[in-house]
Amino acid sequence: MNPFETETMAELCVRQGHRDEALAIYARLLSRATDPATRVRLERRTLELETAPAEQKGPAKSSAPDGALPSLSAPGIRSRITDDVAVVEWNLPAGTAGPTVQLLLVARTPAGVTTESRSVRVDASAGRMVLAVPGLHSLRAAAGFTAGDRFVPLART
Repeated sequence: MNPFETETMAELCVRQGHRDEALAIYARLLSRATDPATRVRLERRTLELETAPAEQKGPAKSSAPDGALPSLSAPGIRSRITDDVAVVEWNLPAGTAGPTVQLLLVARTPAGVTTESRSVRVDASAGRMVLAVPGLHSLRAAAGFTAGDRFVPLART
């Protein structure tokens, strides 16, 4: 447990424009939370951050039913980390040829911090993938298409 991973630190990350890092901190706090009221508060703030536009720093205004994530606009991508599991959702314009999701995974290992890049060709222009990564700390994701051997991002986290 990192003593610097607090709600205050997560909010500082948000204010500095590091939304993904704030979400990673909230996910780790949520994985350790046992108090029901604390869990609800952390889940609500996580949902607010996940559904807010990247440049928005305050709470999101959502018309989705309680607990449901609103659908992503195209192009769009979002990710969430809980324990050692990452969930990535994407939505590209219909008919996007060669839809691809690129990931940069940051993990803590006994040897130190490691990074891994993955480029995943996906079957559909919209979807969801779940990845188990031991020691997962954070991730960056982009959704786009592959043209030849070149990745063209349309949305990033």
